[in-house]
Amino acid sequence: MKKIVVIVLVSLLICSSLSSSLAVQADDKARDIEIKLERGMCYGTCPVYSVSLSGNGTVSWVGEMFVEVTGNQTGYVDPALVGDLYDLLTEGGILDFEDSYNHRNITDMPSAILTVRNGSFVKSVYHYHGDFTAPEELVKMERAVDNVANSGRWIGKYTQGEEIVGELI
Repeated sequence: MKKIVVIVLVSLLICSSLSSSLAVQADDKARDIEIKLERGMCYGTCPVYSVSLSGNGTVSWVGEMFVEVTGNQTGYVDPALVGDLYDLLTEGGILDFEDSYNHRNITDMPSAILTVRNGSFVKSVYHYHGDFTAPEELVKMERAVDNVANSGRWIGKYTQGEEIVGELI
């Protein structure tokens, strides 16, 4: 009877350490996610910046022009939001998008580069906002990154309450 109890306890101990090891691996995988959005210039006063979200919840901001906060800033979001955003982007089809949408149906519009990284796998999509062939879903994905990162806190007065798009010509 004592042998059975010992075997059961050892089995439970092994299972417990195995599940802890798997949980740590899952956390490490989540931390190895990075999502970056870079917004480029237009003819007018479009905000120029980049914002990156890491799987551990770190938000890195670099404001360049037409934003309230220029330079580097760091913020934090719930890491689960970054994981959910990654799932939204991948399930939304970013991996199937072309690498570049650069046709000029309209001139003087801003551009964006959306990059998704998970471990060593990287997918980047260049998007000129005057290209009518770009998937509508891509614009939604760019907005989702800004929303999760709360980019508005650094963009400030230039586009507060407005869409982040170029000026009409």
